[in-house]
Amino acid sequence: MAHSTLHFAAGLAIGSAAALPPLLCAWHRGQQLAPAFARWFAIGYATGTFAVVPAILRNLGVPDAICDGPWMNVFLLYPWMNAVKPGAVTMGPLVLATILGAQYALLIAALVWTRHALHKSQATPPA
Repeated sequence: MAHSTLHFAAGLAIGSAAALPPLLCAWHRGQQLAPAFARWFAIGYATGTFAVVPAILRNLGVPDAICDGPWMNVFLLYPWMNAVKPGAVTMGPLVLATILGAQYALLIAALVWTRHALHKSQATPPA
């Protein structure tokens, strides 16, 4: 389980980083943030799921020789990560918790910013 957690966290980090610029651009432009956040979460979690495909295949009965082969590096360097960080008992949950915490913090910041902007626009009398 620890390996899968580390691989999922790595995929989530890569997907979230790739989808972050459009979210920040929408935020900067004052556009609706819900669709941008939805895309950000969807891309991050889809990439995380993609990263654990070899582990899913292994649980479905595919032999280790296939799941650990160099061709499985297409799944975000799955065999390479297993060789570099065997076990990953504490690393996986820590990385995953950090990423989930960062996502939650950014979502809360967007809610606070939006609420502040809404109150500011209502407090300003029209010209």
